[in-house]
Amino acid sequence: MQIDIEVPEGLNPELTALGWLVGRWEGTGNGTDHEGKDFSFEQRIEFNHNGDAYLYYVSQTFLIEDDKPGRALGMETGFWRPKPDASLEVVLTHSDGWTEVLVGKIQVTRIDLQTDAVVRAEGAKVTHASGSRLYGKVENDLMYALDRSTQEHELRPHMWARLKRV
Repeated sequence: MQIDIEVPEGLNPELTALGWLVGRWEGTGNGTDHEGKDFSFEQRIEFNHNGDAYLYYVSQTFLIEDDKPGRALGMETGFWRPKPDASLEVVLTHSDGWTEVLVGKIQVTRIDLQTDAVVRAEGAKVTHASGSRLYGKVENDLMYALDRSTQEHELRPHMWARLKRV
């Protein structure tokens, strides 16, 4: 089996395992909010690099209403830092008022992450407590699933999507 690994020009060699993520991704997905209500969303994600040993990341989601993107649901930004042993540290800050540290493992074009710590601002919109994330490259698309727990409910599916490189 041959695996096509992309290494963008100028990428720090320490980021080779994450090279396939670099770029802009867009698409739609589905989710269940903290109150148990289902929703559909449009998402834009960008992974980029600046020569240092981390990727920087920005994600924006928009509620789909009447079959077109509506109001902003949320935005997160952060840094992805791989380690030589294929482990990964990710620090994300969400527009709804929390910062999350996730740790995990890179397995070629699959990344599994688990929450290590969450810090919430006093005015956080959701009492986010922990999460797990799965990212993968499937047929050249970026697919992911995000599970989340809050102070009100156990870990459960929250958002999942299939995004295309643009």
